[in-house]
Amino acid sequence: MLVTVSEKGQLVIPARLRRLLGITPGTRLNILPDAGGFRALVDDDRKTRRAADCVGIAGYTGPAVSAQDMDVAKFATKT
Repeated sequence: MLVTVSEKGQLVIPARLRRLLGITPGTRLNILPDAGGFRALVDDDRKTRRAADCVGIAGYTGPAVSAQDMDVAKFATKT
């Protein structure tokens, strides 16, 4: 995949590759010299994701629960 470096030294990472790697504005890349060029590694600790990408990451496999049903106040009891 060829990209062009701008006069300011910037390059554009194609959208398809950004989506594949989860690169969004603010994502940090670690640039390392490599034989004949460089490697750009996504800093996973700082990688950002869309909220939609996070659905299901907690591993919950039960039925969908509405936000109303998650209201903890309705389960509170007087002591």
